[in-house]
Amino acid sequence: MGVGGGAISLLKLAEPFAESRGGTRTTPRCYYHPDRETNITCGRCERPLCADCVKHGATGVRCEECLTPPPRARGLATTRQVVQATTAALVVALAGGLLLGWLGWVGPLTALVLGLAVGSAAFYGGRRHRDAAIQGAAGIMALVGLLLAAVVLSLRGGQAEVGGVARTLVNLPYARFILPAIAAIVGAVLRFLL
Repeated sequence: MGVGGGAISLLKLAEPFAESRGGTRTTPRCYYHPDRETNITCGRCERPLCADCVKHGATGVRCEECLTPPPRARGLATTRQVVQATTAALVVALAGGLLLGWLGWVGPLTALVLGLAVGSAAFYGGRRHRDAAIQGAAGIMALVGLLLAAVVLSLRGGQAEVGGVARTLVNLPYARFILPAIAAIVGAVLRFLL
């Protein structure tokens, strides 16, 4: 036992005597409710807790923050994983959308394949995490890729001018792309179930 440990022990022993000799002894106050005195502390972080704030975990008394597992332990993706997954999905969606639009292959089957590719990129970009946020990002990126394919197809077919991409987006025959859009989303989310 070091010198510092012995000094702390002596101080704790001297506390009751200090109170009886007119010294002041402060009672800890709840971390979350400073108006309440308490003698209970969290077994992990040692914050003082009132009776309303005490949570009983498998390993004893805990505060709310220490009892709640971190996002990774709850199965949630971290912000970094979501950003990496979204970036990977966007790259594949843009490349796939350009390719499908240039080849003129915009249909339900090719949209499903695009969705699977985008979903795979998100899955591996997010380090094989199956979080709902990553699945949603994959579905949105699959739609972005399909929309890019539709714009490229319209530009390639001479239906629009290169300078009028905004007009091209407004004048796209969206009814033709409803089924491929559904297929792309299904493909992107389906990849997480495989």
